Amino acid sequence: MTVASRARSWLPLLPLLGILAATYWLDQQAQPEAEKTDNRKQHTADAIVDNLHAVTLNQQGTPRFIMAAKQLVHYSDDDSTTLDAPDITAITPMRPDVHMTSKHGALSSKGDVVELNDDVRIVRAASKTQNELVMLTDYVKVMPDLETAQTDRPVVVTDANDHLSAVGMEMDNRAQTIKLLSQVKASNAVAQN
Repeated sequence: MTVASRARSWLPLLPLLGILAATYWLDQQAQPEAEKTDNRKQHTADAIVDNLHAVTLNQQGTPRFIMAAKQLVHYSDDDSTTLDAPDITAITPMRPDVHMTSKHGALSSKGDVVELNDDVRIVRAASKTQNELVMLTDYVKVMPDLETAQTDRPVVVTDANDHLSAVGMEMDNRAQTIKLLSQVKASNAVAQN
């Protein structure tokens, strides 16, 4: 059998192969185009709570933290939580309450860190031995379980007698201490008025 006779034996199959190719092409044209998948997850809220009011109790069943916010939004892709107008009060027996507010905030995924930013105001209530203390800054990182707060930003601290400004602050409510980290300037609050 020669090459020419072999080619002639395939000749009747060419129209069939052409029909198969055309059918495949038409089938591909009729299929909907597969959506392009974006491997990155979208940062979309999976839970929104308006007018939040939550209370965390201590082991004795009395309030330890009271948190309110205009809105809480949780995102499942990174397990983050944002707060709009957070208002937090830490209540500790035998120590003055600490009240914190800001325009915005965020909770860590475990809830052990609260970050407050934009017009942060921290007020430690007066006690028998201490005046009310007001701290103003634009960012603070709060660790409620440790009863600490810290910032590396400019901060203004005032009480009935003193007006202090600094860059950076560490507050330890258990030890009842506030450490100003750098560029500390002090003046008498009475002279400020």
